[in-house]
Amino acid sequence: MVLAAVAAEAAVILLIVAINTIRPEFGEWAGYHIAPPASGVATFLMVLWVARKLETGFVLHGILVGLAGVALTGGFIFAAKPEDRLMYGVSFVLRIIGGYLGGVVARRLADRRPAFG
Repeated sequence: MVLAAVAAEAAVILLIVAINTIRPEFGEWAGYHIAPPASGVATFLMVLWVARKLETGFVLHGILVGLAGVALTGGFIFAAKPEDRLMYGVSFVLRIIGGYLGGVVARRLADRRPAFG
């Protein structure tokens, strides 16, 4: 789960770096407006990756990946400018929602898997 949370955070960082490389004038804007939803989407995708071998506990694992992502990045809120703290709070909530939704989708996908044996 921690690996999935780290991979989700790395994906968001790579996205922001790519935006800064291509259009440096969007750097701060991208960090504030793109990073929070990207963190939710990245968490969702990483939950699908983690859950592909699970038999049960899809939603639980999804929420745990989201919470691990919050734990990894939670300290940034204390170093952030006061006007940026809302963005961090939104990002934390979107990670948990992304994890939950990833778990729900993973459970539905698992229900469609053919049963062997």
